[in-house]
Amino acid sequence: MTSIQETLSHRWTVRAEPFSVRTADGLAIAGTRLGDPDRSRPALVMAHGLMGWHRKPRFATFAERMTPWFAPYPFDLRGHGRSEGASDFGRDEIYDVDAVARRAREDGHDLVLTLGMSLGAISVLRHAGILGGTDGVASISSLAYWDWHEGAQPIARRRMQARIGTRGGRRALRLWGVRITDAWEPPESPEDVIGKIAPAPVVLVHGTDDHLFPPVHAERLYEAANDPRRLLLGTGFGHAEDGLSPAFAERLAGTLYAELGLPWSG
Repeated sequence: MTSIQETLSHRWTVRAEPFSVRTADGLAIAGTRLGDPDRSRPALVMAHGLMGWHRKPRFATFAERMTPWFAPYPFDLRGHGRSEGASDFGRDEIYDVDAVARRAREDGHDLVLTLGMSLGAISVLRHAGILGGTDGVASISSLAYWDWHEGAQPIARRRMQARIGTRGGRRALRLWGVRITDAWEPPESPEDVIGKIAPAPVVLVHGTDDHLFPPVHAERLYEAANDPRRLLLGTGFGHAEDGLSPAFAERLAGTLYAELGLPWSG
């Protein structure tokens, strides 16, 4: 991890057990298991967004807020933080998700769910649709199709293209510990594979104020999914980490428990 990230990283306020797993394509992926050692509660594999890392304060605080109901497994996607490799925008990140989900199973959790936001959301949806093996999926601010430029707000589009679409932008990201592939071929989109997730439930969360991926992405994902499925559209909720409030954490946890048929005490 770069010194910039180390300086800005969240200091855990709950029990935290660092772990490292190896993906099917040979990369070391770093993460932390949070909460008490009770293996009877569902595991929640948590994937951050592009240019993030699992100890980024807002994401890490949200992971801690899920500990009353889950055993969270936040981790660094490839090309981010302490994990190896380079990000390719959700194509091979499915192997990162799979490796951490397998770790949660090996730790003794009977129920393993995945949750991702933005890049992480693309990764968990594609993982569940292509590799499977999870008991439920929650997506926050995922795109549905790869041509995201058409609906993004101009400022957000220009900023993102400058960061990931130019050599200078990619070099600057390395200062933050973010490594992005120079060559990319689009794989199946989340919209292409989401219909294969059933019978595992899928919960789609999207903000009406998302500046990068407008709500049409969530609507198309919902239409392409099969039951059981749930769509949560939130006003005043922007992109990815923008809506990670304590109230949202409890609402999402309650929704996931309901989809799994588990008793909820709030």
